[in-house]
Amino acid sequence: MKKVLLIIFIATLSSCNQTKIAYVDVEALMKDYKATVALEDEYKSEQEKIAKKLDSMGAPFKTKLANYYQNAKKMSAKKRSETEQALQQEQQMLQMMQQQASQELQNSTQKKSEEITKRIDSFVANYAKEKGYNLIIGTSGKGTVMYGDDNINITDEILEILNKDFSK
Repeated sequence: MKKVLLIIFIATLSSCNQTKIAYVDVEALMKDYKATVALEDEYKSEQEKIAKKLDSMGAPFKTKLANYYQNAKKMSAKKRSETEQALQQEQQMLQMMQQQASQELQNSTQKKSEEITKRIDSFVANYAKEKGYNLIIGTSGKGTVMYGDDNINITDEILEILNKDFSK
């Protein structure tokens, strides 16, 4: 009985040796990949440009606001109300411009980041095929698989079971 178990164990180990598996530390890769470093530098540069532009647009508003606070006691209630309303509208416009610029920068950066991720995934898949890997696992605390040989992909089977279970 012990010999049979030993033979089964050795057979299992030898079949496992046929599968070539590797992993990639995705966080280290993204940190040191020149494309991501360039993207971060570009993001910071654009962020600084936007901040300077918004500051230059906000300077006249700050002056108007300071003038209002200096002269508010001398104004009539109607004039004070009109000035406050105009200042509020200008402030809202500046905030809206800031949000829009921030959103545009974020969208642009996200798009470029996704392009980098696709490039990395494509490279890893080609590398795995060239080197004979069946599976490359990306580690970063998320455990994502960056490449997997179609022969060991059980997604369709799992999906079928989950869909049947959901239908019930």
